[in-house]
Amino acid sequence: MLCTTMCIPYRVVMFIFGGILGFFAHRYPAFKPFVSICYMDVDILLTIFLPIILFFTSYSVDSHSFWRTFPQILLVGVAGVLLTALIAAFMAYYLIESSWNFATAALFGIVCSPIYPVEIVTQLKELTKGKNISVLLLGEGLIGDATVMIEFTAVFGYLALALTDASQMSIMLIRFAGGGALLGLVMGKITAGLLSITYYDLLCSVTVTLAGAYLTYYVGEKFFYVSGLLGTIIAGVMVSKRKSTVSVEVEQVVSHFWRILSHIANTLVFTIVGVVIFEKVSYIITVRQVALVFVTYTTVYASRLLVYAAMTPVLRRIGYGMSWQHALACVWGGLRGPLSLCLALIVMETPMVADAGEIFIIQTAGLVLLSLLINATTITKVLKILGLAEISLAKKANMTNCVKRVMMTRDRCISMLKMDKFLADANWDLVQANTTIKHPYQLQMSGRDEDSDDDAYMGYHYTTCPDCEREIPNEPTKKEIAEMMREANQRVLKAMKISYWRQYEHGKISKDGVRTLVQAVEVAADSDDGKINLEQLGTLWKPKAHAIWLRRKLVDMLMPDAANANVPRHPWRQYCYRMVSSVWFDGFIYVMILCNTPVILCEVALRGPVSRAATIAIKSLNLFFYIIYVLEMLIKFYALTIRGYFKSHWNKLDFFIIVMATGDLILDIIDSVTPWNKWSNLNSSVLTATKLLRMLRFLRLCKLARVSVPKIMAYIDRMIDIQLAFGYDVGKGFVTGETEVCNLLPQLVDNLQIQETLYNKLEADRLIVTRQLGLLQRDRPWTAITVKTRQATTSTLNIMLSDAMQLKEEGFLDEMEYRLLVTAIQERVQSIRHKGSLVAPSSPETQLRSISWLQGNERVADFFIENSEIHNYNINDVLISRGDQPKGLYILVSGLCEAKYTPPEEDMDEAIPNYEFLTDLKFSEPSQEYIVSGNAIGVLGVLTSRPYNYTVRCDSAVQAYYITMPVVKEAFNLAPHPIMGLEAAMWREIGIKLSLMVLPSVPAYHSWSSEKISMRLEHAFVPCLKAFKVFVVSELMEDIVLLDGVCQDMATREVFQPPSYIPRTAHRLIFPKSSQLVVSGQCPETKLLIVPAKDTDELDIMEDELDDLQCELVSNASSRCLYHKVIRKLSAESRNKSVMRGRKRKRAGAKRVNYRDSVWGKQNSTSTLPMGSPSEKEFSKYFKPTLDDVPEKLQSTNNDETNQSYSNSRHQSTRLDSEQEIYNTMLNKTKRKSSDLK
Repeated sequence: MLCTTMCIPYRVVMFIFGGILGFFAHRYPAFKPFVSICYMDVDILLTIFLPIILFFTSYSVDSHSFWRTFPQILLVGVAGVLLTALIAAFMAYYLIESSWNFATAALFGIVCSPIYPVEIVTQLKELTKGKNISVLLLGEGLIGDATVMIEFTAVFGYLALALTDASQMSIMLIRFAGGGALLGLVMGKITAGLLSITYYDLLCSVTVTLAGAYLTYYVGEKFFYVSGLLGTIIAGVMVSKRKSTVSVEVEQVVSHFWRILSHIANTLVFTIVGVVIFEKVSYIITVRQVALVFVTYTTVYASRLLVYAAMTPVLRRIGYGMSWQHALACVWGGLRGPLSLCLALIVMETPMVADAGEIFIIQTAGLVLLSLLINATTITKVLKILGLAEISLAKKANMTNCVKRVMMTRDRCISMLKMDKFLADANWDLVQANTTIKHPYQLQMSGRDEDSDDDAYMGYHYTTCPDCEREIPNEPTKKEIAEMMREANQRVLKAMKISYWRQYEHGKISKDGVRTLVQAVEVAADSDDGKINLEQLGTLWKPKAHAIWLRRKLVDMLMPDAANANVPRHPWRQYCYRMVSSVWFDGFIYVMILCNTPVILCEVALRGPVSRAATIAIKSLNLFFYIIYVLEMLIKFYALTIRGYFKSHWNKLDFFIIVMATGDLILDIIDSVTPWNKWSNLNSSVLTATKLLRMLRFLRLCKLARVSVPKIMAYIDRMIDIQLAFGYDVGKGFVTGETEVCNLLPQLVDNLQIQETLYNKLEADRLIVTRQLGLLQRDRPWTAITVKTRQATTSTLNIMLSDAMQLKEEGFLDEMEYRLLVTAIQERVQSIRHKGSLVAPSSPETQLRSISWLQGNERVADFFIENSEIHNYNINDVLISRGDQPKGLYILVSGLCEAKYTPPEEDMDEAIPNYEFLTDLKFSEPSQEYIVSGNAIGVLGVLTSRPYNYTVRCDSAVQAYYITMPVVKEAFNLAPHPIMGLEAAMWREIGIKLSLMVLPSVPAYHSWSSEKISMRLEHAFVPCLKAFKVFVVSELMEDIVLLDGVCQDMATREVFQPPSYIPRTAHRLIFPKSSQLVVSGQCPETKLLIVPAKDTDELDIMEDELDDLQCELVSNASSRCLYHKVIRKLSAESRNKSVMRGRKRKRAGAKRVNYRDSVWGKQNSTSTLPMGSPSEKEFSKYFKPTLDDVPEKLQSTNNDETNQSYSNSRHQSTRLDSEQEIYNTMLNKTKRKSSDLK
């Protein structure tokens, strides 16, 4: 809308602008050439602008809601438009012009019938109760336009004497309607298919939609002589359903492109009509014509009211239903648009009805302008009067919370900008005043208006306590609770839909999968309870019944004859049994069948008279093959017994053919011993029977189809696998969406009762689907592996695209280089999205090596494989019981396990529960989870040695590696690195899982997606801090998350309990080993997940961290005691004299830190001392040799004592080797620094 002193629709303004131009062209002929383009042929005008307007309207409609309300749309868009046109025709026949015949009046009624409710629909979509009305109005406009166009063609043809009788008119109507619908279906399918190919290509997507719209209209109108308008509408709706096949960015640009084209088309149409009216017919506009405009307006809307009043009883029983308020809103929202003006222009430019055309254009233009000026500007008030604009309590409360959150973000932004030295002297009072927004529902954040009543308050109702004079929210009534529950359900479904689309954009779900899930959500949104129908989705996780039946029959056909009988004991029968079970025996029978086939063809195809030689040859061959088949039957009888023989369907077929062949042989014998010649008597019934029996021998060829049965079975298996892979894809997307929505529930719903109800419902649905997916992966693991592999590949490629975009923003890539790199990645994305091959499941050894905390530790993986074995467990076997001490860990190879968590009875303030499968931070509530293959069970138990807080039960037959606790401890010694070692890697996996639940609640990460947070945590690490008393937080640490144990902020004395986020204001953390922090005796070791800053790695962070094993702090100004301060000062020349330099990351090699003694807590063995030092000093914990005293590489001695130690304790020597490697690494590093300083 264009806002002036009053709200005037934009189209009215453009009509007035065109009228001014037309007035000048009429008064001043010299000005007329400037507007001569407006006098174009109306047919060209329709061809240029009508496809744009109609395709945009149909493209922007919600396809699911459109087809759901299609019965209502069909009723009001066809029957309703016809009745409206008929009533308007009677009015025009008796009131507007007495010289018109009824056909001309009917043409006038048809011109006044179509609606174009774009402005109304835009306002209705913003209302809670206006969605269904908006879809109905859009559908009525689309189908009504097609109906009006077909009616106009029929009546106009009658007036032009092209259609003279009813039969011609009926055929024309059927051809236009049926042909247009068929054309729309074909072109919509083609356009949608081409659009799905252009996933990232913006120009191709725009071109495909533009060509589809124009070709459908032009081909239908000019070549096939069908309704191109109806074809364009149907094609637009079909493309709207498939527009999700392109990326979100491309789809948004395509939508904006069509919106701009539609806006331009409306602008030009109304401007052209304004020019034509005021230039050509302004001289005949009289007071009577103006008065008749109001009569026409009243008649059209009165007839629309009567139509809806008559159809409301039917409309309320189909589609979404309809109340009388909705009916009145639809009546008032039926604005008139450009199609009426174009049809009026056609009438005015046609010589046969040119006299009536002037009245047509005046009345139609007046009707359109009045509908825009009256209906469009007053629809909001009408909706308020009808009660459809009322905002629900839950919607008000949610908007209030959102506005508060936005204002809190504003306050944080202002507080940060005040620290900017260039903005420090800004007028912050004016900044706050200019950034204070009003509540969208008319509530300002400055406070509650004292004069406003409770109904105007955008949230819950409040009551003032007489004692404390505080405002306390009232408990919602049952009606409000029900309304809030409906609103919360809709919000949850909307959040799920957003989650599905986000998964699709990140490659976690296929395009068909996201359409299935979105459709399920839309169906749930239409239902009363707002629950997704899991039974309907469950059909995707089970093979089709007919496919299973057909495969079972094929298996029975493929089963060998010998499998249906017991092995005989008699030697001769055993010999026959081995004979019929042989492949050579079946091959010989197949060769006989092939050789018998030409004989049968010759006998059937030969015409009499037949020579005696040919007859004897055919009969001899028939007898020969008959003897072969009979011998086959007798041998099988003897080998399999008669009962075993008839268990095979193939044997039943053979027996039937032999019986028929016996009858044929008898007829041949009769023919040979009697003088009667059957070849010359073609009408003989005996000859007919003979040919029939011989043609039955062709049934033996069916036995050759047995060879192709495996191919057919393979094809059926592939179809089943593809269907189940699609079901697994849908199920995985559903589970991911349920998990994300559960985490968002506190932000979506503020009522705790409703929040708890929705959480329980979502969690129950998630567990049901998770179990079904686990069972599917157990039965057909290759389908699940295929989906997982494809999703992992697509997710990786999408992250690569994001990284390429970041490289471009940082200036590493120019526009051309960026386009080339993105094209290369997008080609891989396209190939993966259209790739349908299945992936074989990995071997158990490969699954073990793929565990995340074994990546890069091949030696540990080999050690686990050597010292563990695969155990088989039956259903309901218990792997882990609550309360048991950890004895090892399990790595699932196949099967499904159920984990049930029970909260510990004692308080867990200083440690997290021993349960690594939590999906939220509700440690005090029981939960349940299903575990599939490829996951490890008991990781947290072997790390903490605390009793289990959960029970793991086999929900199916399970195969798993079982790794005992001693083996795990020895593996810790194989990879003892405090950052890159096995224990640190296990803690890192636990820490990332917990951080994904902790960080979203941090204000800095509110707008971050889970994928973005995951990429942020990819560089995180969990160091070993068991000897630390105070941990200094430096600027090289971006974020810190407390995983286990407790710590305290030295400045504020705030105690952090796990899991929690350590704020960036904390600079020193006190650990339990310090005397300043009092904890219980069972407090575990503190574990921190540290996220390094950009261009920083673990070495940069931990190389300056020294332990305080034997000391306490002397002041808050330093984190070291006096002894360490002296050591620090004496070694300043050899350590870190200059500022820390950035270094390149080399993650392929081992990274070592210089806090080895604080981590391992013991002095070095004498076997690791450098030999040949002058003073033979003892190598103590704090001793630092000079560079001259240290050899180039530390060598270990090969004395007998060391060899004996190696044979007795394998992990001891492994630790010594690791210590030597760390020592040598740090030594070379120190030497490089010293040489740089020199």
